[in-house]
Amino acid sequence: MVLASIVKYADDTAGLEKLLRLLQGFCTIAAGLPAFADDLETVLKLRSQFALGRRYFRFLKWHPCWSAALQVFRKEQSPLITLLEVGKWSFLGMYFFLEMFTIGNALGVSSSEWAPKLQGEANKSWFYALVLSIVLGLWQIMFHRFSGISVGPDTAAAAAESTGDKERKESGEKLKQRVPRPMIDSRVYTQLIIDCCDLFIPGSAIGWIPADLVFVGTVSTVSSLLAGQQIWNRVQQRASSV
Repeated sequence: MVLASIVKYADDTAGLEKLLRLLQGFCTIAAGLPAFADDLETVLKLRSQFALGRRYFRFLKWHPCWSAALQVFRKEQSPLITLLEVGKWSFLGMYFFLEMFTIGNALGVSSSEWAPKLQGEANKSWFYALVLSIVLGLWQIMFHRFSGISVGPDTAAAAAESTGDKERKESGEKLKQRVPRPMIDSRVYTQLIIDCCDLFIPGSAIGWIPADLVFVGTVSTVSSLLAGQQIWNRVQQRASSV
């Protein structure tokens, strides 16, 4: 049963990509540990192969990202949310688009001098997309936190003073406590953690965030596990509904 679930997960494109990313994270951690110093060349080669395998899955991923950016304008929401979502998907699409032109160097079939610079610009776009996604997640959390409908303390006190009844005041306080605040999807918190972890990957690659290989590999592994869990739940739910 467990093996069948793993096979279904690996059959999913997103699931397989996250599995390769998890292995890449393990190799990144190993590359930064002194215990693997003698096998550093092998570990780095494994990491590059896992990274190359993942690039096939996102070769044309810029198209759905830019399509998602266009779809945002059809939503009825605040201008700030629209701006953040359009910026997020636009920069993410730019990352995939620029990276697409550097795959020749990654394959080893070319050695263009401009490819590393282009990859650096792609990582900057990824960094910007993650920053906007983090801001969007924080805004969604804060908006839901302070937008709950409840009886304010001034309203409850005014109701009590108008009657001079102690029981009415206590009733107002209980009503205030009973009114639930709107719940926010737990996936928003999960995505926020994923984005914060991923931010160190392009940030360290372009030199904006000082971080060693062990730390980058660790946050990449955490991000892959969280994203992989979401994909796992989706795949298993889809399999159970068939």
